[in-house]
Amino acid sequence: MSPPARVPVDWPARELSRDVAAAGLNWHVQVAPGPPGAPTLLLLHGTGASTHSFAPLLPLLVPHFTVVVPDLPGHGFTTGAPLQSLTLPRISAALGELLKALKLPPVQRIGGHSAGAALALRMALDGLAPGADIVGFNPSLVAMPAFYMQFIAPLINPVATSSPVAALVARIAGGSRLIDSLLGSTGSQLSTAQRQPYRRLFAMPAHVRGSVGFMAAADLPVLLADSARLATPCRFILGERDAWVLPRALKPVLARHYPKAEVQSWAGGHLLHEEDPPRAAAQLLAPIGSAR
Repeated sequence: MSPPARVPVDWPARELSRDVAAAGLNWHVQVAPGPPGAPTLLLLHGTGASTHSFAPLLPLLVPHFTVVVPDLPGHGFTTGAPLQSLTLPRISAALGELLKALKLPPVQRIGGHSAGAALALRMALDGLAPGADIVGFNPSLVAMPAFYMQFIAPLINPVATSSPVAALVARIAGGSRLIDSLLGSTGSQLSTAQRQPYRRLFAMPAHVRGSVGFMAAADLPVLLADSARLATPCRFILGERDAWVLPRALKPVLARHYPKAEVQSWAGGHLLHEEDPPRAAAQLLAPIGSAR
């Protein structure tokens, strides 16, 4: 199966890319085959990211899992998502249809970063991955801090999510240091090579529009209220230097709504799994409740 032509030839792990039609979308999804009969691990990136975010982890995971990494609706090279579909319940349902279309062994674990972790929780609550547990890196379950919202809030409105404004933002982002500044504000240290996919993504108007639309549609109070009935084992890993999902705000939320979850703190920023892929992969492989 040839990679989709719309995916750049030098895109991370492009050889694993494929087109999949499901839930009215043309998904860009990367599938890394594991050993025969291996269970499936689903990896969900955060707002504004794409499959590239997990590419360095794949060689460490495929001895144990078949790994599925989609570009979420509105992101990257997945196409066909109207703005009104970028809610947690609707994206979770679409992910369920994607998994059916792939016809792989059952999902045993969902790994999610930031908003991807919130999606993993939504999928578990909606019964879309029965029997799967969750590993969440810096789960986006609290409001962004004030300094971040000063930058992003003007974009979260119907005018900003229109195609012309998204195109303008993409043109500005692609030709300036804006993306470097945003990545620097995460508290994570990324190399030039790690920053490059984000620069390319935010030069794409559809990605800008989808990312902002997804952020605007997040309804965390409903997710947290529903989590009272969550029976899924969870591990949450928090970056002590995360400036986007502040640990001091997140820890009480986790204690209240996920009291049985395992919680770890690392000396890293918001993009923990990109800062230390081997350590992140080890946590995706370790049984929840095991020794750290």
